[in-house]
Order: sequence, then C-alpha cells, then structure tokens
Amino acid sequence: VTANDRHRPARREPRQQRARLTVGAVLDASVKLLVQHGADALTTNRIAEVAGVSIGSVYQYFPDKHAIFEALRDRHADEMRRLVDDTLLAYQTASLEQLLLALLDAIIDVHARAPELHELLDRQLAQRADGAHGLRGALREVISSRAHELPPSHDLERVLFVLPNTIDTLAHEAVLCRPAHLSLAAAKAEAARSISLYLRAC
Repeated sequence: VTANDRHRPARREPRQQRARLTVGAVLDASVKLLVQHGADALTTNRIAEVAGVSIGSVYQYFPDKHAIFEALRDRHADEMRRLVDDTLLAYQTASLEQLLLALLDAIIDVHARAPELHELLDRQLAQRADGAHGLRGALREVISSRAHELPPSHDLERVLFVLPNTIDTLAHEAVLCRPAHLSLAAAKAEAARSISLYLRAC
C-alpha cells in the first residue's frame, strides 16, 4: 500500500439494488469509452454522460478515477474466478492437462474482448487485475485439488508457483504483446504447448 493509497478516499460500496445498477452503469460506461476512444476519454463527466447518471452519482461511489480503475480490477478478478469455477465444473471428469488448457483458452478469450481495459489496469494499478486474489489464486486452488494427478515425485509448491504464473502471463501477453505476425490462434497454440510440455516434464 502506497502513501497515496492511504490518503485516497475509500470507495463507497453500493448496498441497494438501485445503487448497484448505478455502479454497474458507471463501470460499463468506462469500458465503453476506453474501447471506443482510448484512455484520454476517461473523464468523470464523459463517464457520467455515457452511463446516463449525474456527475454527483459518480462521485457518490467513486471519489476519483483511480477508484473506478480499482473497481474495474475487482470486477475483472471476480469474472476470472467465475470463469475458473465454470470451467472446472464443465471439465470435472477431464484430466488436469485438459482442464488447464481449457482454462488457458477461455482466459485468453476474455482478455481479447477488451484488451484496452487490461492494458489500462496494468498501467494504472500496481497490482495486476487478475492477481493473487483473482485468477492466480483460483488456479492454485484448482491445481491443489487435482494434485493427485501429478507424479508422486512432483514438488507441489514448485508447480503451484510455475503454472498459475505461467498461465496468467501467457494469457495476458498473447493478447497485448504478441508479435504482429503471430495470430491470436497461433499464440494460443504456443501457450498451450508450453503448458503441456511443463506438465509432462513434471
């Protein structure tokens, strides 16, 4: 926690349904503006206009733009955990390798829907949007629950360090940082190959 974070006003959490709808509209408007017009378009006045709410309503729940970015990060982290839970349910009878490759594919697709958002969150916030309490934490839980599928000689702590970080980083970089000549499909294939090779090397 930085000194700026300690002095920044806390976000007000919405309690009633109407308040939650207002907060959701503000966050949706922020993403829409970001995707269509870039980060420079993210002013509280334009966000309020696109969301269809008053500027006072924005400030009621978000004291500044940083608070909006934090809320977007938290919403994305929640989305990642739901994605992991849904994929785990769909692949409950599949092997650990099949499950992790399905997760990798789905995570890349989510990031590809709004790459501008993930780039903004990485630039504006010190903590990754899908950090320890989001995607990586959920992946560690999944792998721990299927640890019996790893060879008896494996070092679980080493696997829990490598795989969640690798999947998270590959999904992120496949969308934001892949070479111009590498298609998203090809980036997915290369990422999947690296995960498979690591699992087999265990």
